[in-house]
Amino acid sequence: MTASSSRTWPRRAAAIVTLSVVVTLGVPAVAPAATGAETNASSARQLEAQRASADTTLNSVGARYVGARIPIKGYTSGLSSGKHKLVLQRRKPGTRRWVTRAVKRVRNGAYRFSSQSWRTAGRVKFRTVLYSRGRVADVSNVITVKVLAAPQVTCANAPSPSTCPRPASIVEQRVVEVPSCPQLTVTRRDETRVVSWAWDAGRLEWVQSPQAWVQVGAETSRAAGAADCIKVVDRAPAGAALPDLRIKDLTKCGLGDSAATGGTCFMIVPAAPFNPSFPALAGRKLLKFGVITMNVGDGPGEIVADRSSPDAASWRAFQSFYDPSGALLGSVAKPEVQFYFAGDGHDHWHVRDFDTYELLDATGAVAARAEKHGYCMQDNTSYEPFRAQPRVPAAPVYTDATSCGKGLPDALTIIHGLSRGWGDTYPTTLPDQAIDVTDLADGEYTVRVHADAVGAVTESDESNNTTEVRISIAGNAVTVVPGTSSGGLS
Repeated sequence: MTASSSRTWPRRAAAIVTLSVVVTLGVPAVAPAATGAETNASSARQLEAQRASADTTLNSVGARYVGARIPIKGYTSGLSSGKHKLVLQRRKPGTRRWVTRAVKRVRNGAYRFSSQSWRTAGRVKFRTVLYSRGRVADVSNVITVKVLAAPQVTCANAPSPSTCPRPASIVEQRVVEVPSCPQLTVTRRDETRVVSWAWDAGRLEWVQSPQAWVQVGAETSRAAGAADCIKVVDRAPAGAALPDLRIKDLTKCGLGDSAATGGTCFMIVPAAPFNPSFPALAGRKLLKFGVITMNVGDGPGEIVADRSSPDAASWRAFQSFYDPSGALLGSVAKPEVQFYFAGDGHDHWHVRDFDTYELLDATGAVAARAEKHGYCMQDNTSYEPFRAQPRVPAAPVYTDATSCGKGLPDALTIIHGLSRGWGDTYPTTLPDQAIDVTDLADGEYTVRVHADAVGAVTESDESNNTTEVRISIAGNAVTVVPGTSSGGLS
């Protein structure tokens, strides 16, 4: 089994798949303009390159009765940007001709065809054909479904087990996929079972008696796509357990920051050292302080995003909403949320301008803003008052190892999240966790921090995201003005 999350909320129920498709399609190279034979040769080479990199497979679905529905679901990955055509075909009995049953436009991620059925006993063959830019990119292997005649389960003339023949048993097969979205993986296992028949004396007929599903072979896993982890809806569903993001009081920093700042949570670095990710800060006078963003709502704050290719700058982002039991209710598109990949000591994807840090002068005007422009939500700080409360995970769910595409600049899917009762600490040790005060005069200023400035997360309370405190700067020293901290989470 793939390691499961420590989240106390159950994740998506297992999806049953009886026919699946996996597609890997490379992006054809862009060649200089050509004409005539050169164009034909170039097109042929591109098509061959597509065929060589495409891989479409289907899994066996066992037997079905006449008229029984055959659910068809698949997954695509590695497709170039845009939509691609996937055609489901079945072979016309007694011929070599393939007949189209359904057509679907697909991108990277999971998809589902309408369930298929067959009206006569016999064998029916299915395959899929993938088209890219109007050309056949790949043809899958052929699978065969055995279609059985519908059994006669009742008999005339005093029906009994001795006068009614027992219908033949059938073998069913399925593929079970279980997403673990915080880990961005999907576990997959093949299962089979035998469906036999038992006599029902009250109804005087044979009724199906399925045996338990049994796993066949070893369990495997694949990378999860956004389609595995979202269920698109227009608005936050009724009954959703909403998060509530709060900034912790800026004078109540973590143990490391408290020790580094002498217990004040603020410090001045008179000449910042060179950092290749932020060369403009080298030698500057920086006001350093830690920020802890907490989720004290009823449910997790989760953002799932994907993009079409590793070189695509635009992401599709969704916030996922769960009910109090942890079941996914729906996912709302967040077109205002964009991401960028940066070092800053983390090497992961950030929500652009998620939190804002400002320094206000005595008139309330903004005197300076922080160099920090990105944020990755992950569980790394437990909120003590919430410990052991219902639906609060005992250990991090959204972790640095899996959240935010750590070390994966070519990632196609990322996930940010804060569990209920957990927070994310940005300590003073990060090179951009600072406000440049080089050109500011000594005096009193207000430090203001606002969580989720871009509205990436729909919350139960949007009015409590700001905290501030007055400080006094004198040369290379900074002190907190007593009794001026407000709006922060204690």
